Amino acid sequence: MWFASNKEVMCMIETEYLITVIYILFYALIGITIIAIAVIIALAIILSKSE
Repeated sequence: MWFASNKEVMCMIETEYLITVIYILFYALIGITIIAIAVIIALAIILSKSE
C-alpha cells in the first residue's frame, strides 16, 4: 500500500493553496475591471448630459 510522505502532502497542500489564491485574484481582477468600466460609462453619460 502506498502512503504519501509528509513532503508530498505539504506540496499538495501548498499547490492547492496557490491555485485557490490565483482563482481569488483572477476573479477579483475581473470584478474590478467590470466596476471600472461601469464607472467610466457612468461618467461619460453624466458628462454628455451636462453640456
